[in-house]
Amino acid sequence: MYTKHEYEELIEEIKRHDKLYYLEATPEITDYAYDQLYKKLEAMEKAHPEWVSSSSPTQRVGDPLRSGFSQVSHTNPMLSLANTYSKEELEDFIKRVHKLLEKKDIPFCAELKMDGVAVSVRYEKGKYVRALTRGDGKKGDDVTANMKTILTLPLELDISPIPDVLEIRGEVFMTHKVFQSLNLKKEEAGEEPYANPRNATAGALKLLDPKEVGTRKLSCVFYGLAEESTASIETQFEVHAFLKACELPSFLKEHIALCHTAEDILTFAEKIEAARKMLPFDIDGVVIKVNELRYHPMLGTTGKSPRFAVAYKFAPEQAETRIKDITVQVGRTGVLTPVAELEPVLLAGSTISRATLHNQEEVERKDIRIGDHVIIEKGGDVIPKVVEVDHKKRPHGTHPWKMPKTCPACGSHIVHEEGEVAYRCINKDCIEQRLRRVAYFVSKDALDIAHLGEKVVEQLVLKGLVTNVSDIFALTETDLVQLEGFKEKSIKNLLESIEKAKEVSLSRFILALGIKHIGEGTAELLADRSGSIEHLAKMTKDELLEIEGIGEKMADSIIAYFQEPSHLKEIEKLYAEGVKPHAVKIKINKDHPFYGKSFVLTGTLSEFPRSVATALIKERGGKVIGSVSKNTDYLLAGEEAGSKLDKAKELKVAILSEKEFKDLL
Repeated sequence: MYTKHEYEELIEEIKRHDKLYYLEATPEITDYAYDQLYKKLEAMEKAHPEWVSSSSPTQRVGDPLRSGFSQVSHTNPMLSLANTYSKEELEDFIKRVHKLLEKKDIPFCAELKMDGVAVSVRYEKGKYVRALTRGDGKKGDDVTANMKTILTLPLELDISPIPDVLEIRGEVFMTHKVFQSLNLKKEEAGEEPYANPRNATAGALKLLDPKEVGTRKLSCVFYGLAEESTASIETQFEVHAFLKACELPSFLKEHIALCHTAEDILTFAEKIEAARKMLPFDIDGVVIKVNELRYHPMLGTTGKSPRFAVAYKFAPEQAETRIKDITVQVGRTGVLTPVAELEPVLLAGSTISRATLHNQEEVERKDIRIGDHVIIEKGGDVIPKVVEVDHKKRPHGTHPWKMPKTCPACGSHIVHEEGEVAYRCINKDCIEQRLRRVAYFVSKDALDIAHLGEKVVEQLVLKGLVTNVSDIFALTETDLVQLEGFKEKSIKNLLESIEKAKEVSLSRFILALGIKHIGEGTAELLADRSGSIEHLAKMTKDELLEIEGIGEKMADSIIAYFQEPSHLKEIEKLYAEGVKPHAVKIKINKDHPFYGKSFVLTGTLSEFPRSVATALIKERGGKVIGSVSKNTDYLLAGEEAGSKLDKAKELKVAILSEKEFKDLL
């Protein structure tokens, strides 16, 4: 028989091995030996339930949630950081701090900018009690049970004196090794792989079953205080030392630096960027904070960012590789997109073997050829693209690439309409178009049907089980058992996801229909104004044009879509299968960040046409003006932003990227 002392020693031994494996990457024992220790601990607790400690590794996984996550208010708002990209912008930040504090000798703490999911974790009298995601900054999702599955997160603090309350800010992330292993499993199961570790982390934290979260092997790191009852810590540098003393996951000493000037910060940033590829996790820059905590409340905040800190973002990572071939992908609307088939290369934590070339015009402009050595990067650190050709390494005998004259999927004739960049296959029965339409219909932005990735969709379409999107809702267990890799559990999961997707918002349903020129923002406008698909189908061109944000092209496209009998028949079939789109009326919320704010728009927006962005701002109580002044609250800046961006920087107007704008919506 075991003694309680042996039980407590075993807990500490397992914790030590967790730390060696997850934090220090220097495991002393094999996975098998670790599993044997864990089983021994379980046996002890089964024999002596009265011994079970809340800090035991076995207590990290709880029961599945019966419904979604509850929203909880943050004790202090979780604000996002403003971004800088140059020495000049860094110097502007430092000058603002000097001006606001009326003091020049201000030290700064520079540290890693993790590319993960921000969280706030709370301890009371040393016991772990709660974890929240950032959410909208005021309220976050309660992920307390899921965070407990992270083995490096202590459930009980070992420090003296123990603060009555300690709330810390940090990041949950996934290491490259875990991410690659997870994606390999998804590909083997015929599922769509995750785009990057951050997406995989966010998806894992949203799972309703903590046991499943535990299999994702998430990690965490902490770097800030939201609340600390002893108030004994005076600087950000001391915050890092305190977190380490609490044995909380925190930055290594080489990942933080005390700086006084922009040059100091850039020197540190250059050192970190040089080491970036060797890190086992993703970062996208460094964070600079005023070191003395007493100045933080004095500096205050802007609408969404603290004035005591700023992020210095790195340029996207690049890699060199060779184009083995250029293939053509057929989209859901028949648009043909050239794709570079690459010699596989590691970039930003994942292996890249394909990159979009956008269109024929882009290929000609960059003179991209099969056999070329090229530089690729991830746009926004997500989508791989070719940014440059090394013409000096071009092999002899290459030829300019041209779009094929027939569709590579169905052999139909290709058209290139005057005034359009796109080449299109006009065969609506093209197998590739059908596949893409179905994949788009079930995608995250549309009906968001879990367990139905592109590879599963491909099997369904090629086996003839799904011809039209309505067929998805008629799938049975007998149908799904024909799919490669589908067993009892995966069949059950998919059928449950399909059933759940029948209840869908009207805006998502409109988006899922795939109407030409209609994106997410426009679908929201149409849903809000029409209230139902039936009403939308009957709206005249004049009625559509009355909706601010809807232009001639969009109106013509909507009318053409609903004049096609096959489209109306498909909608009827979806209704017959139990799909129920419901309208969600947007009410102007006086607490919305846009309410009462003035916006100026500049540059090219990729996701929201300017007219749609304008309408979305107005619907939320904001106004759009033509020129930047000191009274402007926000500048929404797309690509190739011009003089308005310069003016906004000069006047210290808050600048939003399209992603930040979408987050605020």
